[in-house]
Amino acid sequence: MKVFPNSSRFSYGILMLLLILSIAGSFFSLYNHSISENTENTPYVALVLSIIAIAISITFYQSTSSARNAANRYASQLNQIEEDQKVLRRKEEELKRKQIAAESQTPEEDIEEVVKKIIPQETYEDKEAFLEKILSSIAKHHDIVQAVAHTKQNNNQYTITSSYAFFSESEFLPFIEGETLPGQVAKNKEILNLERVPEDYITVLSGLGKGSPSNLLIIPLINPENNDCIGVIELASFKKFDSRKVRLFEALSPEISKQLLIVGNITKE
Repeated sequence: MKVFPNSSRFSYGILMLLLILSIAGSFFSLYNHSISENTENTPYVALVLSIIAIAISITFYQSTSSARNAANRYASQLNQIEEDQKVLRRKEEELKRKQIAAESQTPEEDIEEVVKKIIPQETYEDKEAFLEKILSSIAKHHDIVQAVAHTKQNNNQYTITSSYAFFSESEFLPFIEGETLPGQVAKNKEILNLERVPEDYITVLSGLGKGSPSNLLIIPLINPENNDCIGVIELASFKKFDSRKVRLFEALSPEISKQLLIVGNITKE
């Protein structure tokens, strides 16, 4: 049991006072004994007070040492907490930098990996099978619920060549450049990103019923040799196409076009 707990703010003051009183009492007892006539008697009072002073000194030293150790321990724990907080802040900043870098990443940094996932490595002898595989791969990796690929025919009309989860209650008529939304994309040769698609434009059927995706991305396929639009891909999704995904499809489009031209040449042969 501690007589003077370290938590008491009066402990050290009381110990110091008792130490001073014990030393003073011992001094005066020895002084009185030295001037008294009876020099043979042992100054028991001075001896007791000296022992008390020594005991108090030891107790005081132990208490101060314990308090100092506790203070050092708390200071060490506080420093460790501060270091942990710094590490955590550095990790959060690093994560933010990675997120910013990922959002601002250029298509060139992603295109090789995207091409491997989207464009089939095997050889196809007709456009229909090739584009069907392309649409299926895109849908798998980019949350696409419906996709349609149109290709340009000899009469300059664009007709449906392949599709993914496509449903239409009416026949999808051919179009030329400048007509309909995909026709405008074929004419402008730029990706069109729509966030508010008319409800009757797209219909998706599932076991839960019908649904109308509100997000549509229309991608032109351009022949790099003559800058002619050879096809158009429409992608429908319930999720928004953010700017990074648009940039990825802008970079992916020429790669699909190159392969489509190769397949077209094989078909002609």
